[in-house]
Amino acid sequence: MKKQTKIDYANWIPAKLPTALGVTGLLLALLFAASFLPAASVPVIILRIFFAAAALLTLAFFGYMALARRLLSYEGGGVQGKILDNVLRYLDWDGHGTLLDIGCGSGALTIKAAKKHPDARCVGMDYWGAMWDYAKDQCETNAKLEGVAKRTSFQKGDAAHLDFPDGHFDAAVSNFVFHEVRTQPDKLALIREALRVLKPGAPFAFEDVFFSQNNYPDLNLLLETLSKEVTEIRFVDTRKNSFVPKLLKTPLVAGEMGLICGRK
Repeated sequence: MKKQTKIDYANWIPAKLPTALGVTGLLLALLFAASFLPAASVPVIILRIFFAAAALLTLAFFGYMALARRLLSYEGGGVQGKILDNVLRYLDWDGHGTLLDIGCGSGALTIKAAKKHPDARCVGMDYWGAMWDYAKDQCETNAKLEGVAKRTSFQKGDAAHLDFPDGHFDAAVSNFVFHEVRTQPDKLALIREALRVLKPGAPFAFEDVFFSQNNYPDLNLLLETLSKEVTEIRFVDTRKNSFVPKLLKTPLVAGEMGLICGRK
């Protein structure tokens, strides 16, 4: 593996996704072209329509995801960083103590928290699944390059079963993670697990695809239930912002995001 020499926060859209779409689209286009060969079998008209439609849809999807990836990236539109900055904006914390970032990915939010709160210690945990362009050593290198390595640490874990005792942290954040946790389909239970490791009165800010019916079929009930279990809770429709381009405000990227914040 090539040694990382510069800050690399990767991308929320893995490089392999647009690559796979592009390759698939080209293959379908080739099959469409092949259907015009003299040796093509009958009924070729059905095959031509199928391959043409499939190729156009796949390549259109490829184009959208490639552009979205560019807009999200720190080298392009920088939308990823702006979304993470907004999460920290809703964390009402004085910066004293230890913060947990659940599902830290490349360490971007953990490191942002450490830079914003110079007296804090920040812990990032993640499963670092194979489908993502993230790794523990990547997080550690990013923290070193950003000058916060002494106040940050990273460890592998499962958000559904956090390897920390009750009431251990002074604050907690998470961004676009809960819906990806396959080990706990019950998202209320997942949020409760996140709250479990917080000290009484500790602040939290959790952003996820809360407007996704598949992941949160009854958001009002979830908020009502949590309101009886914490000191303070607030829901923010983070879709209503000026820093995410309209092109990205779709269910495929950032069109279903919302945020819950408050105090345990």
